[in-house]
Amino acid sequence: MAVSSDAKVKRKTFVAREDLLDRLSKVADERGYSLYALVNDLFDLALRADALGLDLRRVLDERGVLETAKRAGFVLALESLCYDMSDLAYEKAKSKAAKSWFDAGVWLAKRYATSGVKDPLEALRRDLGTFMWNASRFSLEGGGDKASVSVFSPRFSEAYSFLLASLFEGMLDALGYEIAEKEVFKGNIRLEAVRKKSNA
Repeated sequence: MAVSSDAKVKRKTFVAREDLLDRLSKVADERGYSLYALVNDLFDLALRADALGLDLRRVLDERGVLETAKRAGFVLALESLCYDMSDLAYEKAKSKAAKSWFDAGVWLAKRYATSGVKDPLEALRRDLGTFMWNASRFSLEGGGDKASVSVFSPRFSEAYSFLLASLFEGMLDALGYEIAEKEVFKGNIRLEAVRKKSNA
């Protein structure tokens, strides 16, 4: 053990994976820290999280969800407010509301398709599976000539269910699919889609 001359704090060496230390050293350089300072900050954060009864990995995962949602164009809103506004829009202007949600689905899918991800449908499946925590069941499957969406939640209003289905229809349309089968009612969405036929 060595003694720090500036703070009179005892130091202890430890063993870590070389690749992790190399990456951490690079992060420290980029932020103007010494590796020693950065490692100690990380230890301090881990201990503070533990003292609060928090799982640091879960905290980071949950924060990552928020950052991903933010970059994808989502905002946080009260769930009951979403349902109430959906009901009002659907009651007053059903076609316009459905088109608005369809267009939003097109925009969302195109955003993923132009983001550089290898498989936009898979990226959407992964992210929406995380964002849609108000659904009891959610699946978005696809590949080749077929794609499907299945959503179930007893909390969804009838209007919200229909509008959300329109969003998924827009997403699938933008990714080159057309709806072959559709079943939508309060709290339940089932869409089966097939690859659009080429005009060539």
